[in-house]
Amino acid sequence: MSTSSPQRPPLTKAAAWREVGLTAAILWLVLGGACFFLGAQWIHDRWGKSLNATLILDVVFLIGCLVVIGFVLWRQRRQGEGIAELGWGRPARMPVVIIAVVYGLAWTSMSYMRGGDPLAFPWQRPIMMAIGLVLAFAEEIAVRGLILDRLARCGTSRLLQIVVTAAIMAVYHGVVGHSIWPSYMVSSFVIFGILSAIYVYGGRSLTPVFIAHAMTHFLGDPALMQGILYGVGAG
Repeated sequence: MSTSSPQRPPLTKAAAWREVGLTAAILWLVLGGACFFLGAQWIHDRWGKSLNATLILDVVFLIGCLVVIGFVLWRQRRQGEGIAELGWGRPARMPVVIIAVVYGLAWTSMSYMRGGDPLAFPWQRPIMMAIGLVLAFAEEIAVRGLILDRLARCGTSRLLQIVVTAAIMAVYHGVVGHSIWPSYMVSSFVIFGILSAIYVYGGRSLTPVFIAHAMTHFLGDPALMQGILYGVGAG
């Protein structure tokens, strides 16, 4: 079954997939290459896995995500549009929001599987909580927003939309420092595939998926980001 994004004009497959490829390239280069590959390794080599190192890594991701946000705004403005057309601010059904909150809590709990105290509140934590909102926003408007909008508008099936976006995110989340972790790719494919499914089948509003994604940073950092540095050290 195919679906089109609400109130959005159709696109040719060539135009839509060109946008998808360009967005994926930006995500892989900026978040994958600059942040996960170079940034995480550089920070680990100089500051180890300390909380201060985790905060610096968070700032590196913040810079990368600001680039991603700028890219999405640029692509939208080329069409005379904004992020509202991608589902930002679109009404969300309460059952979908509840599902997203439950999923966000489950995802957050995974952040502490490597250790860490969810009740600890070092001075770095509130800064990282605020940064986490930006990180979640950037990935959601780029992936669940722009990419899924383009795929829907060229008549791509819902299942393929979910698989493509999950795969795009799995690739760059599986690069940790100078190592490639297939296990991280698989887990990321599942985690972000579920987010895409919530978006696609939940009315294509970015509100639920942003809530779920933001929760894991807001409640899971610094343990979540510190896990990346532990991954670098184990590579």
